[in-house]
Amino acid sequence: MGRFIAYIVFLLVGSFAATAQRVSTLRTLPDALKENSGLAFYPNSILYFINDGGNAPLLHRYDTVNNDYSTVTVLNASNADWEDLAQDTEGNLYIGDIGNNSNNRQNLKIYKSVNPETIASNEITVDTISYTYSNQTTFPPESDSLNFDCEAMLWYKDSIYLFTKNRTSPYDGWCYMYVLPDEPGEYVAQLRDSVQFTAMSKEAGWITGADIRNDSLVLLTSGKVRLAPAFNSAPLGSLSWTTYDVGFSQKEAIVFGASSDKIFISDELFIIGNKLYLLDLAKINASLDDLFSSSFEVKQTSTTLHIKLQKRAKAELHIYSIMGVKMYDVPFEKELFISQEELAAGNYIIQLFVAGENCSFRWAKSE
Repeated sequence: MGRFIAYIVFLLVGSFAATAQRVSTLRTLPDALKENSGLAFYPNSILYFINDGGNAPLLHRYDTVNNDYSTVTVLNASNADWEDLAQDTEGNLYIGDIGNNSNNRQNLKIYKSVNPETIASNEITVDTISYTYSNQTTFPPESDSLNFDCEAMLWYKDSIYLFTKNRTSPYDGWCYMYVLPDEPGEYVAQLRDSVQFTAMSKEAGWITGADIRNDSLVLLTSGKVRLAPAFNSAPLGSLSWTTYDVGFSQKEAIVFGASSDKIFISDELFIIGNKLYLLDLAKINASLDDLFSSSFEVKQTSTTLHIKLQKRAKAELHIYSIMGVKMYDVPFEKELFISQEELAAGNYIIQLFVAGENCSFRWAKSE
């Protein structure tokens, strides 16, 4: 978790603004998923989660219709650093034991199971795909070549695609894409392509999740979704990328839902988080003015904060210091007024949740 502190502070201080993009908070995940790191979507609105390294080798199954959680034990696997899930067209599930924070692992694995929805018991066995990277010769490499960590994986046309999490210093923004077969065995993952996403820091730019549906490719960072609608194995640099701001937190997993315009996202718990979100691309075109006029109105002064909903709804307000410490939280239904006496002067991050939608913005209280 400590690796994320610099990113949280960076965002809290410098990059908060209310957005009109429709990111719905669907629910808070159970405590057992505080370190969730991968997502897979199955028919009938079933989601599978995994936790990252140090946790038990479990698949966490969530029936979103019946609001039911259960677990499936993976009998013949260990969790060194599980980071992502992928699914092929037959429903086979791939578990990426691919995390490599120090860039020194030589036992990288991807576990392959049959469709877990076809298993009647709460236990499953897997086959193993072992691999190395074609261009890694030192473990770890020099600081300017730390690009062999990976948290993003997808299946596409008989192959596994890996997208690296760049830890270079100085940060150069490059994400490498490797490809290897989807059958059990030992392989050398071949460097197929790369793409550069510029950012002010590695914590804001590195890739933490990936998925593909109907040739639409999505890559996830801690606060953004990058979408390319026509992948088809084309060069990454030639794709037309659209970026969607999904709010700051330790975003770790992304998967398409039942259609290409519905995208599930989850985050780990770090100050905030451990939630399941839905990015609805069909609603992206609303303007910032639409968001405020149709949902709520915010009035700020140097001493007070006044929020008024356009219609009665369940809402929550959370206020954080710029260091991420929660200072205030309160539920309300119609109107909320934070007065001069309730908070000391300072810069605050406001998170507002209204009927499943969320909005983040900054409030400078000078007295």
